[in-house]
Amino acid sequence: MSAFDDVPEWAPRNQPEPGGPESPYTFLGASHPAGPPPRRAAGGHEGEPFDAFSRPDRTPRPPGPAHAAARQPRGPWALGRGRPPRRVGGILLGPLAGAIGLVLLTGFGAYALASPGDGCSGGAALTLDVAAAPDVAPAVARSAGRFNDAGHRVDGRCARARVRAADPAAVATLLSGKGVAGVARRPDVWIPDSSLWTKLVGGSGRAPAAGAPGRPAGIASSPIVLAAPRGLATQLRNLGAPERPAWRDLLAAAGTASGAERDPAAGPGTGVIPPRLFRLQVPDPARSATGMGSLILAGAVLGGAPGGEASFTGVVRTIREGVAVSVDAAFTAFATSASPGQGEADRYPVAMAPEQAVFAYNARRPAEPAVAVYPEEGTVYLDYPVAVLAEDRAKAGAARMLETALADRATRDDLRRLGFRAPGGAAPASFSPRTGLDPRPPRALPETPAADVRRTMQSWAQLSLSIRMLSIIDVSGSMDEGVAPGVTRLQSTVRTAQGGLALLPDDSELGQWIFSTDLQGGRDWRELVSVGPLNQRLGSATRRQLVLSAFARIRVKEHGDTGLYDTVMAAFDYMKRTYKPEYVNSVLLWTDGENEDPRGPSLEETLDHMRREYDPERPVQVNMLGYGSDVDVNELRRIAQVTHGDAYVAETPGQIQAIFLRAVSRRVCEPDC
Repeated sequence: MSAFDDVPEWAPRNQPEPGGPESPYTFLGASHPAGPPPRRAAGGHEGEPFDAFSRPDRTPRPPGPAHAAARQPRGPWALGRGRPPRRVGGILLGPLAGAIGLVLLTGFGAYALASPGDGCSGGAALTLDVAAAPDVAPAVARSAGRFNDAGHRVDGRCARARVRAADPAAVATLLSGKGVAGVARRPDVWIPDSSLWTKLVGGSGRAPAAGAPGRPAGIASSPIVLAAPRGLATQLRNLGAPERPAWRDLLAAAGTASGAERDPAAGPGTGVIPPRLFRLQVPDPARSATGMGSLILAGAVLGGAPGGEASFTGVVRTIREGVAVSVDAAFTAFATSASPGQGEADRYPVAMAPEQAVFAYNARRPAEPAVAVYPEEGTVYLDYPVAVLAEDRAKAGAARMLETALADRATRDDLRRLGFRAPGGAAPASFSPRTGLDPRPPRALPETPAADVRRTMQSWAQLSLSIRMLSIIDVSGSMDEGVAPGVTRLQSTVRTAQGGLALLPDDSELGQWIFSTDLQGGRDWRELVSVGPLNQRLGSATRRQLVLSAFARIRVKEHGDTGLYDTVMAAFDYMKRTYKPEYVNSVLLWTDGENEDPRGPSLEETLDHMRREYDPERPVQVNMLGYGSDVDVNELRRIAQVTHGDAYVAETPGQIQAIFLRAVSRRVCEPDC
């Protein structure tokens, strides 16, 4: 790992001390899991460090999105009103100057920390290795410097601390025994950005001890917010959106289901915020506490509602399509949004981000500042716990002393200058609508138990896998029955299948069959589009376009019966034969009746065949969607459950769409449902 991997572009950069990739270095800041961002000079030139004492030249503001309003923002959505901070002698003055000063002073603190003349050296000294999340590392390093100067002693030995910035995900990987991902040395004290990491590590049987009795577990806090460009904040205000909108409305507006008026995954909203207004970007939940917290938040808000499992599946799909390599990478899109020639120029980029990241981004004085949107239901806080990992008794005692030092007023002041709230939620004095932040603390959602954190991340790991699915639609004569004025069962089914197609990203694989009886060469099924990547070109069109075209051409077979058993066995065998381990392989069969083919296999023969052929090493899940009162749900469920799938029955067109999402979400527990 380069010594610059965790240095933000707004901070000056010094060369690290020799001694390897984890040596302490001077200036520390927000983490960039995918590597350091390009370094730019104040005028936007590559290769020069940012000068913290000069105001960067403003880049030309690109034309705003089509939704942007001409009027300037006012009230709670406003940002940037009033006179800008003054410059005296080239030095930027204002509420953010303290943060810049802290970053500069941190350099001297870290240098003193590494100096051999600090009065606490030699083999007898107790040296604590402290791994801190990069965004709090500057304040932790200053606190460690004061701790070292105080001359603490344990069992007659001098105690000191050395601080290094370390990606929490990399430390968690090391502590859980899953390997080495950039951090090879176990620290004595670990300060990740969230206790979500300590809960995940705890599930591996290597639980760190976070916090001491009588003391708060965290040294700072920062709520996860929706960071929006100022132009979008103006638009929301003009639309009449509440000061703190509902998560459901925000998720609905961030849906990615093209061709649909509202993303069915997000559920019903108030309708104030237009659908597809946002393009949501979230740091990878597998590598970021912000991304992980976003999933926890979605589960808490949507999980208890009717259809919550399906809604969570839809949110995972939305997050998966908008994964950003880091919070900073998500903010980069603010300046380039709505540029001509971009296919999604009418959609604002928004980012799930810690509130402190909004503060740090606006400290750079970008052309398009960010506004923190605080949803009404509350949010998940990053809490920066102190986990003592030292197994040596003397080191553990020194670590507890350091923990006390990290809770002192000087450290709290340093953290506030960096844009963090106190553990109880009290905001820095610089938080105001002018800086895009609300000093009132948002409501904190209840703490998530460790088992639920692990379950959520397991769900993410499986739901974020690409789908490889064979869809099969019943075209027997009964599918021509009306279910609503001017709408038949087949038409309603096809419409839902079209909406489901919009939910699938381009790297999904899909194929389409139809079935009845004697459709082709004595078989009860016929292939319309072969299974393959949706974005693959087949002649002059992509497979996605061919599937849509096939939907438009599907017609009921007059007097056709339901050849259910033959079809489901053939589909299962085909998907097993062509199995791909990097996908969730499944069959989704839509029908309105029970088997009516006397020349085909019996139910018991079908079940026996699928039991013999089911392979847990190459699992193919069959899910059945029944439509109407003629469906034998017990029969469908017996077939599906052989493959750890399930059967669902809808009575109305409105139910079939929700059932489709439920069927897709079954893969959360595959193959152990």
